[in-house]
Amino acid sequence: MKDWLKSASLYERLKKYGETDDYPFHMPGHKRREMKFDNPFEWDLTEIDGFDDLHHPEGILKDAMEGAAAVYQSDAVYFLVNGSSCGILAAVSGAVSPGERILMARNCHKSVYHGVLVNRLEARYLYPEILEDFSCAGGITPKQVEEALEQDRERKIRCVVITSPTYEGLVSDVGKIAEAVHRHGAVLIVDEAHGAHFPFHSFFPVSALALEADVVIQSLHKTLPSLTQTALLHIKGDRIDRNRVETYLSVYQSSSPSYVLLASIDQCIRYMAGSRGRETMENYVNSLRELRQRLAGLEHIKLLDEQVVGSCGIYGLDQGKLVLSAGEAGMSGKELYRHLKERWHLQPEMCTDAAVTLMTSVNDSRQGFSRLAEAVRELDQELEKGKGTDKKEKKKNERIWKPSPAAAGMTAAQAFAASYRLVPLEKSPGQTAACLVCPYPPGIPVLVPGEEITEQCAAQIRRYLDQNMEVHGLQKKENIFFIPIVS
Repeated sequence: MKDWLKSASLYERLKKYGETDDYPFHMPGHKRREMKFDNPFEWDLTEIDGFDDLHHPEGILKDAMEGAAAVYQSDAVYFLVNGSSCGILAAVSGAVSPGERILMARNCHKSVYHGVLVNRLEARYLYPEILEDFSCAGGITPKQVEEALEQDRERKIRCVVITSPTYEGLVSDVGKIAEAVHRHGAVLIVDEAHGAHFPFHSFFPVSALALEADVVIQSLHKTLPSLTQTALLHIKGDRIDRNRVETYLSVYQSSSPSYVLLASIDQCIRYMAGSRGRETMENYVNSLRELRQRLAGLEHIKLLDEQVVGSCGIYGLDQGKLVLSAGEAGMSGKELYRHLKERWHLQPEMCTDAAVTLMTSVNDSRQGFSRLAEAVRELDQELEKGKGTDKKEKKKNERIWKPSPAAAGMTAAQAFAASYRLVPLEKSPGQTAACLVCPYPPGIPVLVPGEEITEQCAAQIRRYLDQNMEVHGLQKKENIFFIPIVS
């Protein structure tokens, strides 16, 4: 313990990192720039007189949430201090009763799967096409949703869940999907965690809130100037029982919510809705247009742009997300990430085996954008000269979004609750997964309980591990990675 007490604390390490010149192309959206927040310890309170109760709001918090609903033009807003994850859990739990059926995109965030597991739901999947050059999932089409609902002849599907935009900023045709879902009498939940900024400028795609989605969950902290863990759950219309959602929010949220986080939510929305926020957003959009122009037309590094719209189920693109790939030149996403971080002190949000994702927000600076443009153009020139990476034959990314079904025909909830044993990853093909296996970020499971572990899937997980990516769900013993399988 003495050695631990002498070591640098988390606070000290955070403070030291904040003094570096590393530029944050990652969440949270405040980008470490001060937003006139005084010493939070002075007003880190609990539910004392005059400050309301998040789980039974009747005063200042009720007024704040009604104000947020007016800004976003939703019928009801709930402040979330456990991130979008708790909102997704509450929405799924409120829309679907235990044992019922849910239709969900296979590229949903793991929190949707957690909702399936804890409520013991039967899940049916919608599989997006893969955008090969960037190794990411595209959109979900209205036709896919319509066909899946038509096959549900017993009309057991109570809820449809999609992610729009995706981590990479790819948007589905939410309006047409909502029409199909409502014809079936189901509820549409849209994980719009990466789209809280959409309503504040026409440069960005239209929010699902304006497209008849029933429940929309947004993370303020991802793309707007708000503290980590702050998010919103919106309800439109009366297709979902608000009382059930409120009940489940009290289950999945802390009973002692942070007033620092609640104040951050309120301040963020007031700022964005005011004249200063509108002016800053206009400047951000202009800077973003200029940056994308500077990154266009590179020889070896590709920028994900609007040319992808109309393919792979993609209906729109959030141009605030910068997704770069140098795969044509034989450079992996991990290597591109390393160059940006180590040589130019630019910290991306994440990387895959094929691409790097950088997040921008209204709080980015022109200097930060300029540093990124200069770094990428310089690296592109080096690739032209044969520097910076070993030339390798480009290989097509394997499709991993549609694994083989489990031989036993188990639901995800049944497999998760079953007894299990551990086997080495290399010996797992042909077995039935008993857990979520999930690279993080972005938090999209490559393997779900009840699915058969294929050779292709095991090889993909091994590639993630070889690239030192974080993979949740595995267990490591003596440098061997084990995976839980149904015994």
